[in-house]
Amino acid sequence: MPATRRTSVSTAHFEQAYRARTDPWGTLHKAYEREKFADTASLLPPGRFRSALEIGCGVGALTRLLAPHCDTLLATDCSGAAVEQARGNCADLEGVSFATLRVPEDLADGEADLDLVVMSEVGYYLSDADLALAARRIRARLRPGGHLLLAHWVHEGPEGVMTGRGVHEVFRSVPGTVQVAGREESRYGETYRLDLLRREP
Repeated sequence: MPATRRTSVSTAHFEQAYRARTDPWGTLHKAYEREKFADTASLLPPGRFRSALEIGCGVGALTRLLAPHCDTLLATDCSGAAVEQARGNCADLEGVSFATLRVPEDLADGEADLDLVVMSEVGYYLSDADLALAARRIRARLRPGGHLLLAHWVHEGPEGVMTGRGVHEVFRSVPGTVQVAGREESRYGETYRLDLLRREP
């Protein structure tokens, strides 16, 4: 399995990006991003989720697609500036709250209280150790039968840096986790990996 970064990318890196520019990755207006998020949401299993957590919400583009499926959704990002933008962009949504959260540090091994966790474009910014710990802690927070939805770019990164496929393999390898669905999509010359996992009892 390819290695990730030796150290996780700092919160300051993302804070600077969101302070310097509104929606720095163009998630609200780029066709590629809109279609990627629509593909991601299409992988959700049928039914509603009582309690959901989104990790890496950015400015709230995917949040808007997740909210109609959830009774309560906590959308989080490590950047306070991103959370501020997301809160403004999603002010009309019911049942959605926002908070700053850095994984794995702020995702404590707590009660299994979540029916859905969504992580998009976060995993390859984490070190080997942090990614493995995040995978275990997320699995622990899911109720039996709860789902984890992953979406990551399959990019050509620097040597020794994990790409989207490797990130998802870390989550699939956590004991008690089974894959429900998964596929790769290519749009506008870019490829991304989508996987839906479920926690077994």
